[in-house]
Amino acid sequence: MKQRGEHDTAWREQGFQNRRSPGYNAEILYKGDHFRMFDRLSLRQFSQSHPNLIFWGAFAVLNFLLFLPMFLLDPQSSVLPPASTLDGGWWPAVNHLLIWRENLDPWRISVELTVMIAAWVLMRWLRRPWIGALVGVFYALLLSYAIYEAVVASVFLLDPSFYGQFYLARDGLPFLAEHVNAAWWLYAGAIFVLLTGAAAVVWLLVVLLRSGASSRLHWASRLALGGLAALCLAAAVAYQLYTARPEMVFSSFGFKLQKNLALSLKTYQDVAAFDDSQVRAAYNYTGYRLERKPDIYVIFVESYGSVLYKRSHFRPTYLSLLSQLEDQLDNAGYHAATALSESPTWGGGSWLAYTSTLFGLRIDNHPQYLALRNKYQIDGSYPSLGKTLQDQGYHFAWLSALDENLSEVAWAKYTRLLSADELLRNKDLAYDGPRYGWGPAPPDQWVLHWAQERLKTENHQSLLLFTITQNSHYPWTPHPTLVDDWRTLDQPGAEEPPVDPDTISQEAMRRNYLNAITYQLRMLTQFIRDVGDEHSIFILIGDHQPPAVSRRADGWATPVHIISQDAALVAAFEEYGFTPGLTVSDLEPTLRHEGFYSLFIRVLFNNFGLDQIAAPVYLPQGIVPDQAAVAN
Repeated sequence: MKQRGEHDTAWREQGFQNRRSPGYNAEILYKGDHFRMFDRLSLRQFSQSHPNLIFWGAFAVLNFLLFLPMFLLDPQSSVLPPASTLDGGWWPAVNHLLIWRENLDPWRISVELTVMIAAWVLMRWLRRPWIGALVGVFYALLLSYAIYEAVVASVFLLDPSFYGQFYLARDGLPFLAEHVNAAWWLYAGAIFVLLTGAAAVVWLLVVLLRSGASSRLHWASRLALGGLAALCLAAAVAYQLYTARPEMVFSSFGFKLQKNLALSLKTYQDVAAFDDSQVRAAYNYTGYRLERKPDIYVIFVESYGSVLYKRSHFRPTYLSLLSQLEDQLDNAGYHAATALSESPTWGGGSWLAYTSTLFGLRIDNHPQYLALRNKYQIDGSYPSLGKTLQDQGYHFAWLSALDENLSEVAWAKYTRLLSADELLRNKDLAYDGPRYGWGPAPPDQWVLHWAQERLKTENHQSLLLFTITQNSHYPWTPHPTLVDDWRTLDQPGAEEPPVDPDTISQEAMRRNYLNAITYQLRMLTQFIRDVGDEHSIFILIGDHQPPAVSRRADGWATPVHIISQDAALVAAFEEYGFTPGLTVSDLEPTLRHEGFYSLFIRVLFNNFGLDQIAAPVYLPQGIVPDQAAVAN
């Protein structure tokens, strides 16, 4: 026993000596009656022994992280620049590789991060703990802004604007959280990933600053870092605001912030300075009267975008579907005309699209919408399409099938803004069957037929019905099926569980989207044939391009279909860029959503007006404040 004790003591002493020796960390583990010792090179001492490798590795990863969010949220981008980058000769190739690339790969350079780390490495007097802490805080701001910019630019295709997106987040995030129907473990997992990622970033920053401050950092590394920082500064001076664009290889947070603040200020000033006197003058139709008042159905189709024409995985099936539906409408005595219209929003923000259409005013940000909503609680009604037809004797009904837990005060504000005679909400439907997808919501087939039956039973005025469909909302699954008798849908049944969009492959996402649009167009065609008469007018409009399955190159245009048995009325739209039938051949938009109000009123009064002296003015761009409106 004595020999064994002396042996153990010798091992401990040897371990302590190794622990104090350069480059080693003695780790002694006790298991039963035996000691095991493992000598390993510590990370801190490894960084001191190999500061160049550690420094450049940490710098590359931290720089990479600043561009990773944009890459991940932009589905059309590839990890490496496409082969076409090298087409056109060596000079365009150099420009694509070092200056500007439309492919939003993460191989770019942050001007601020590079200059900041170069100062830390090259200026020894800056190496203070509190300055290191500031470096960490500044990097956190850079990364936070990169995530924010990626969400705004990739999901909504908008320029970042603190003023605009603050109100959008304030009003939209609680609603989003309520309706995504995510399980608790998804939130717990997200929090865990966030905390783990934050810890990893802090660790990388510590490693970067320690290795950068090491006296053993090679002079060549210092020279290379200084040259890279000088190149970043030269690019910032030469390109300035262009470095705020995500396509630029040299990216400047300073210019991004400057651009954001300038746009925020402009949006604030535009909202504050809005004067509706020009609007009231342009949309004053008090001198016009309709002799005939056909029922009018304005139906916005959620996520119905022109991407269906532009991508090979959609176009053949979509065109075949339109051909079938056109034959069905033709056999039922209906005529159709179609155009593409530029929406004020992309990938989301449906309320901006349909409010712009009904108000004849481009509304492309949430603060502008909120300002209008607040203004017309006390200043009377906005002269919208609904208000104009209401003044002509129409019963204006607004149908919203989404299950929204808004307060009664919020619903009252909504109704006053729209000037609706009747608002049919989800709670009014008394629907007991399964619900689907976003919200979730009842099948659009049931909702539209139920609303039509109720409105025509209880009201004897000409009808203006507005709604936006729900079942083609992202992520397009789970999804209802089309049935012969809509009443059979209102039967209690099990609901399919919500699906996490992140678990759906891109191919499946595209297939789900195409199935959802197919359902909507088939359902709407059946609805038109079921409820329409010889005078009814149906207006089917896409609100915006679909997220996740479309991209920047697809533009902002959405289809607009005018459908009626009145051949003369439908043909009248051809003068304004519409094509006979349900398809278009020219994929450039010939309309804007904000121009549709004046166009529709002009065609309506031209065809059904009583004793009018002149046709109402068509404003292709709607009302453009402080600019001369282009009128026809």
